[in-house]
Amino acid sequence: MISPKRLRTHVEALTAHGPRFADLPGVPACLRYITDELSGLGLAVRVERYGGELHEVNLVAEIQGGTSDDAVELCAHWDSVAESAGADDNASGVAGVLEAARALRDAELPARTIRFCLFGGEEDGFAGSEAHMAHITPRTESIVFEMIGYTAASQRFPDELTGFVEPPERGDFIALVADDPSQPLLACFAGHLRVPSMPLVLPEFAQAVAMRSDHVPYWESGRRALLVTDTADYRNPEYHRPGDTAETLDYGFAAGVVEAAVRTVVELAQ
Repeated sequence: MISPKRLRTHVEALTAHGPRFADLPGVPACLRYITDELSGLGLAVRVERYGGELHEVNLVAEIQGGTSDDAVELCAHWDSVAESAGADDNASGVAGVLEAARALRDAELPARTIRFCLFGGEEDGFAGSEAHMAHITPRTESIVFEMIGYTAASQRFPDELTGFVEPPERGDFIALVADDPSQPLLACFAGHLRVPSMPLVLPEFAQAVAMRSDHVPYWESGRRALLVTDTADYRNPEYHRPGDTAETLDYGFAAGVVEAAVRTVVELAQ
């Protein structure tokens, strides 16, 4: 079981030093915290640099697979915008990856490598995940956590999806967003969820509304990736604002999302 309490502990630690942006103090504190947490689970942490600045870095850890060079990845971006400590965006996603790593570390040797990726530069045009594409095989599949902790009494939707989906009125679901090749990932994840969800395979005419996170380099390079999101500013009024703080999140909800991710990764890695 995924602990809501541990998720909150991670989010509070990741946001304690302020925004995780450029040369601000939150960046080295965040990178140390992630490294210490993964290392404490017995996982070796690899640094993927994609530039010369301290913040231009991805942190990657693996559970090695037994029979395949391909991997199943669970990903989140660790950076925030300069104006926000980013509890939901995206300390919630990082916390989810860390707790999934805890749950999976003692799994039987998988056929496919299980990889945990914490990307920098999402708020700078997906710089970290774009650079990561050079390190992975074409058949690597990814689940991307992009804000998984906020629930609300109301919900908005992009105008581009009017008539294509019947949007729920309450913001109490997790959205699972795939392009056409990534439908198998969506189906697998949806089958393991125990919290309300809205699965959505985006038609080509509407894909632009979802091109806002680290799944984008996967889709653009022809790889499968699933975006798992609480829908960001379509639900959370504190998106990219100082009010995006740890006490605003629903950790029981987030735990349900992470539990489904763990079960999905286990199935995909077999």
